[in-house]
Amino acid sequence: MTGSWVTLTVFDALPTAQIARGRLLAEGISCTLVDRSLLSIGIVAGGLELQVSPPDLEWARAVLAQDFSGELELES
Repeated sequence: MTGSWVTLTVFDALPTAQIARGRLLAEGISCTLVDRSLLSIGIVAGGLELQVSPPDLEWARAVLAQDFSGELELES
């Protein structure tokens, strides 16, 4: 994809950022994670920015706002 990216949100943990990125990709939204941290040495100081193209910004926000936790079955 060419063009500019805008920051949708910033994460302080890689697993959470990867889950959000996966949700967007599953919906067909192009996105990228930009590492502003010192993750290579184990410090997430600047955060991980999840970026999307400007036309997809509102759609991406709506996707990440969906809560599916009520659909999970908990083991007893």
